[in-house]
Amino acid sequence: MSEYHRRSCSVGRKRPTGFTIPELLIVLVLAGTVAAFGYSGFAGLREAETLRSATRVVRQQLSLGRRAAVSRRETVRFRKIGDQLVLQASDGSTLKSIALSGADRLPVDSVLLRPATFRFNARGQAAPGSVYLFRGDRSVRIVCNFLGRLRVEAVRTSG
Repeated sequence: MSEYHRRSCSVGRKRPTGFTIPELLIVLVLAGTVAAFGYSGFAGLREAETLRSATRVVRQQLSLGRRAAVSRRETVRFRKIGDQLVLQASDGSTLKSIALSGADRLPVDSVLLRPATFRFNARGQAAPGSVYLFRGDRSVRIVCNFLGRLRVEAVRTSG
């Protein structure tokens, strides 16, 4: 076939452009699958970040309690009273509190203190203890040693 004949035969016909329906369906199925996996991973990241944020707040509260004990030269207590985590001076006055319920609450499902009351003395020393924060299937432990130093550990759940 000559070059002239090929050109003259294709002049009147238009080539179809665009995608066929099966091609579009395949792309939509793949995009939906990727989005489903991405959303479940994103939800896990959001949950972990929420727990990290709550851990920072409680850790800052404990550090504040230690600093307040040293600066005020008196015992400062950190305890759970009702639906709040409260930092109290030795005379019983509240220095700071964190709400565990309500609009601006700490974003955790539950909090556990072991022992039930942390005490920082005038030198910043403390009786060893832990604060457990639970959110969904994740949990974190903030450990306080006798020097009043804090460290954060992820708690492994067996299941």
